[in-house]
Amino acid sequence: MYRPTSKFYQVIIMGLLFSSLITRAYAQKRILFVTSNQEFYGNSKIAAANHFEEMVIPYHLFVKAGLTVDFISPKGGAIPIGYINSSDSIQKKYLYDAFFMDKLQHTLKPSDIRTDDYSAILYTGGGAAMFGVAENETIQNIARKIYNKNGVIAAICHGTAGLAYLKDDAGKSLYSGKKITGFPDKFENKKAEYYKTFPFVIDQAVKNNGGNFVYSDEGWDGFTIVDGRFVTGQDPSSASKMAHEVITLIEAGSPQIQKETTKNIDKVFSDWANGPDKPGVAAGLLKDGKIVYLKGFGSADVNHQSDITADTKFQIGAMSKQFTAFAILLLEEQGKLSLSDDVHKYIPQLPDYGYPITLKQLLSQSSGFADFSALKEIAGWRSKDVFTQQDALDLILQQKKLDHIPGTKFSQTASGLILLTEVVKQVTGQTLAAFAQQHIFQPLGMTNTLFYDDNQLILPNVARSYQVEKNGLKNNPINYSIIGTTNLYTSAADLSRWYLNFENPKIGSKKLIKKLTSPVTLNDGSSTYNPTAGRLLYGQQYQHAERGVPKIWTYGLEGGYASNIFVFPHQNVTSFVLGNNNRYNGGLTMNMAIEVLGDIFPAPARIDFNKLKTIKLTRRQLETYSGHYWDNENATARRVYVKNDTLHYQSSDGNNGDLLVPVSENVFQMVVDGDDVILVKFRKEGGRMKMVYTSGESDEYVHEAYTPIKHTAAALDEFKGTFYNHALKTTYTFSQNEKGLFTSNKNQPLISLSPIQADLFLSNSRNFGSVRFARDQQKNITGFYINSDRIKNLFFEKLNISHPGE
Repeated sequence: MYRPTSKFYQVIIMGLLFSSLITRAYAQKRILFVTSNQEFYGNSKIAAANHFEEMVIPYHLFVKAGLTVDFISPKGGAIPIGYINSSDSIQKKYLYDAFFMDKLQHTLKPSDIRTDDYSAILYTGGGAAMFGVAENETIQNIARKIYNKNGVIAAICHGTAGLAYLKDDAGKSLYSGKKITGFPDKFENKKAEYYKTFPFVIDQAVKNNGGNFVYSDEGWDGFTIVDGRFVTGQDPSSASKMAHEVITLIEAGSPQIQKETTKNIDKVFSDWANGPDKPGVAAGLLKDGKIVYLKGFGSADVNHQSDITADTKFQIGAMSKQFTAFAILLLEEQGKLSLSDDVHKYIPQLPDYGYPITLKQLLSQSSGFADFSALKEIAGWRSKDVFTQQDALDLILQQKKLDHIPGTKFSQTASGLILLTEVVKQVTGQTLAAFAQQHIFQPLGMTNTLFYDDNQLILPNVARSYQVEKNGLKNNPINYSIIGTTNLYTSAADLSRWYLNFENPKIGSKKLIKKLTSPVTLNDGSSTYNPTAGRLLYGQQYQHAERGVPKIWTYGLEGGYASNIFVFPHQNVTSFVLGNNNRYNGGLTMNMAIEVLGDIFPAPARIDFNKLKTIKLTRRQLETYSGHYWDNENATARRVYVKNDTLHYQSSDGNNGDLLVPVSENVFQMVVDGDDVILVKFRKEGGRMKMVYTSGESDEYVHEAYTPIKHTAAALDEFKGTFYNHALKTTYTFSQNEKGLFTSNKNQPLISLSPIQADLFLSNSRNFGSVRFARDQQKNITGFYINSDRIKNLFFEKLNISHPGE
């Protein structure tokens, strides 16, 4: 009967505070399962185990109810399990659930637990529960503190042995006079060797501690006792009823306003609920430094139908940049570096570009380095190629010159963050992954968070990356191991803990947090405001108004992972959603935030253009602005044209164009479905029309009018040829087809080029940007330059290759 199988798994996230929207704090809806490390009965060689069913059934019901379960054992780590019935569908489900089994492999130590994080503690059963638990004073303290904060204490079967010595703060029984049940001595096999090893009899131990031990003579009938905030079950048959009783007590302790909020937020995720056969999301909502909502929906692994929980790991893509920035600012606060330091101090192998490049300029995306990810694509790396940190560094170190003088311009480059990971290594002797683990994640209890710097490492408790397509799901694996810019895995629960640190810092100071959320600046003190994203902050997030209310936001899209966060600093609201379905989750994130923000927005969700004050312009006046416009800085082309007596704005992707309504003679507002005020202004400079694009408070994107040219097939011949970049060791061959000029290399898809000016072409690839051909004094083409918002003047030299027959 008492035959265990083997040891298995568990990773625990330390709990977070759960709160209603009113000022009173409530424990977050987390439940702590107490298990035992005991492998044998006493000092015998008879194998002991924790009862699988008594863990699995409550766990299943708690997770379905939106609760989060953590596991501890006296020593932490792996625990033995047994009494498995694989013919039971629920037990079978979790037996083959790698996420759940990993939890049993990595239980926490009692010393790791913050009691304020839990609403209930449950002592699970099995023969192993008779040993090492009851006498553990740290576990006793945990149970007492949870109970004293209106928490629930539960136990099942032999798990009741854990209550044997439980006392209150005065040293008296915590359950004096209360009815308690457990596995009664009547049903033990007193002649068996295992029984002779028991340190005490459960019935008598409870009575000795002032409790009223009761049980069902019938047995195996689901006998469960609720007395106050003690819930105990007699044997495995009571697991389900006991779990429901615990849920009832927890819910009874939640204020009505919290219940209504949770109910309303659940509706936001109705499309993802009850979806074991499709990917899903995990969501978190914080207000006033407390957790309002934390829940998972859908499947982490569709094949095994493993539920997404608040503990499930997701890759958060570019959202991970904030942790790199935090690490640098933390080292600055510790006096180990200065943002004014030249990066060459830490990375002397960087070429001398003729200017110092400060750590601040690396953080502020004003260093002048071309973006390594754009270089990676141009160099011919494919998206599924294994790509390491050293590969990223090599691309950066190969750059012979900067795109601009450091600190004089902003550019969308992540190369600075890669270099900063090397700075961390040089300053601390640790990789960023190791430094963050020791100095950020572990102190904050973020035990499900890590920088993934080894693409061969097998991660437990992680949501698989899926690509959702019309014909079904596809796995979308990520094969690189770069960190600093991406590749951070975390859970909704851990991310909550990270943002709670912003409210009441335990790691870093208030001053550091303030700097993290402050705008980056150039040498002259100016900041940058991208029309699409917003104002760039030191934390690599953006500040952008939402209907007139300031918010900080960012997102991550990597493989099949999608993450999004909105922070409303003045309202102390943080909302985020993590997913494994390659779907932008901004709408879900905002709808969740609105549930607690209420009607605070001075501007409407959508601009009513019928109420917008406009003027009437004649068609002739409108035609003044018609034409083609080119932004050389960002390598974008735009077309403005008149249709049905209305001005239209068209991007180079060939869409139908957005309407522009005149608000003054030369200023037009774009008709958009949303609250963004996008203005297009026209002005003449030097006899040439210029178009200025802004969104809200954004920087100006200036486009200059040009007259597009058309090359004949014969004229395009001179652009044909093979071109080579020495630093990237990459070749591109330009050819011509019926659509015009195109190029490719062995690993790149076909890139088509459209003529802008005589020697200037626009590609259909963002990173390839525009191509400007260079000529010598004899007007012969000698090469071409690539320019985009991420790369400036990347030169490819024309090779003189003779072909057979020429």
